[in-house]
Amino acid sequence: MVDYNIFSGLVFWGSEHFPENLMLSLNDIRKWAYTNKMIWDPEAQCIIGERLSQLNKYFKPEHHISILVYVYQNDKGEMNYLEYPYIPVKTLIEYQVQIEIVFWQFPPQTTNSGIHIVHDEIRFGFWYPGAAGEEFASMSNAKLVFKKFFDLFSKLQNEFDTEIIQKGFTNITVDGAIKAKFFKMGRYYDVELFR
Repeated sequence: MVDYNIFSGLVFWGSEHFPENLMLSLNDIRKWAYTNKMIWDPEAQCIIGERLSQLNKYFKPEHHISILVYVYQNDKGEMNYLEYPYIPVKTLIEYQVQIEIVFWQFPPQTTNSGIHIVHDEIRFGFWYPGAAGEEFASMSNAKLVFKKFFDLFSKLQNEFDTEIIQKGFTNITVDGAIKAKFFKMGRYYDVELFR
């Protein structure tokens, strides 16, 4: 039997769009998204059916993966809903995998008044080796990881599609052209990014 036991919980990007009285369970969130017409292709947008079966083949509870619920407003003002399997960086380090980066995002680095704010957070989507056809997500707030992604963005922003998305996040889409291998140096998380 295929089930959700491989998942350790939920992670949220865009939870500010949730109504205050929404119960933070996957069933209640999906019902809310259906009611608000954010889900129009459940097999593609939700981790159900074939997607769930495939993930159960690759992962076990000890991988500590979660379901990322990503709610965002597109450039037309329409709300969108997606679910990604979320793998923490700690697991990527533990299993020593090299991943192919699909996109990464970072929050705005200045406010409207021009005051610099440091947000050492990188959100990224990636392909996991052996799990063909599924896009995964993760994030890191490690200073070394943020710096390397930010520096690489500066070098690649004219080569790949970039856009400002909700709440001023900058997004770059590289569709697997960049590879990443996360590791730990002492107490610090780090990453090697390469083509």
